[in-house]
Amino acid sequence: MKSAPGDPARLFIVTQPGRILVLDEGAAEPTTFLDIQELVMFTGGNGERGLLGLAFHPNYEANGRFFVHYSDKPTGGDTRVVEFKRGERPDVADPTPVATYLEQAQPQRNHNGGSLEFSPVDGFLYLGLGDGGSSNDRGPGHSDIGNGQDLTTLLGKVLRFDVSTHPYSIPEGNMAGEGVRPEIWDYGLRNPHRFSFDACTGDLYIADVGQGLWEEIDIEPAGQGRKNYGWRLMEGAHCFTPAEGCDPQGLITLPAAEYAHAGRVIEDCSVTGGYVYRGSRIPWLRGSYFYGDFCSGRIWTLRYEGGAASTPVDRTDDLGSFGFSISSFGQDGAGEVYVIDFGGTVYRVDAE
Repeated sequence: MKSAPGDPARLFIVTQPGRILVLDEGAAEPTTFLDIQELVMFTGGNGERGLLGLAFHPNYEANGRFFVHYSDKPTGGDTRVVEFKRGERPDVADPTPVATYLEQAQPQRNHNGGSLEFSPVDGFLYLGLGDGGSSNDRGPGHSDIGNGQDLTTLLGKVLRFDVSTHPYSIPEGNMAGEGVRPEIWDYGLRNPHRFSFDACTGDLYIADVGQGLWEEIDIEPAGQGRKNYGWRLMEGAHCFTPAEGCDPQGLITLPAAEYAHAGRVIEDCSVTGGYVYRGSRIPWLRGSYFYGDFCSGRIWTLRYEGGAASTPVDRTDDLGSFGFSISSFGQDGAGEVYVIDFGGTVYRVDAE
């Protein structure tokens, strides 16, 4: 769920089967802004494919441009990033695609990533893609390196590109080198399903879904990309391949925060990243980052100050468990934060 620049009265809600709904301020129920279900691969249940991300151009108020990330039905689920535009009325988009900006083959049904975001600092478009699925980052061929560490593929990465032209161009500062895909901004990620930028600082918060033991939050100061977040050498701050004696050699950027799966009646299993709170309804949480867990329904906050993240000593004393599967968070134009229930409900976080 997002708001569009210059349009604070409307909330845009992305649904996985392929519709974007719009809720006008004061309206009783949302209406359809864009319906591309005929383009989107979605098989229902807890499947990870579908319409996964939405990003409004920073100058949307004037140019009406917006971008979506989805699993492509004609190709059986490959990644597509496609531009659309606002229609003659602000509540309805033009259903005709403007241009396809990115195509990426997906070898598996899972770990397709999700978030699509414009940076408030550099204005470029960022996309998170998972490692291609399967387990242990070992897809077809079972290569030793895995996609997360392989700089010749876009899988397992955060990508950065300039969509001021079509085809896109590569901004200065992306990764470079022989054989390196120039779209790559960060690598070593398993499934960065939800990431976001702090609207005030431009810092990048990446929630990377772990394999079996650890969930991680990676926090990157604005403009400081080209980082290796470790997968599959490491899961969180812990050795993964090999299970012992791994040697990051100073090349791995360790997570700012992590949490383990085990130890609760309803166990945590999959981190869902949120947003840094910049609203006014809860002033004591301004600057706090919201994140949650899909399985346990728990929500926590952390603060990033002085290059380090601080979290409550006992996570059970944080915001608590809310009894539903947290698939995403949202943020409106005033900086207020929302929680998205996979079952189909959007909640706003209020002081009480």
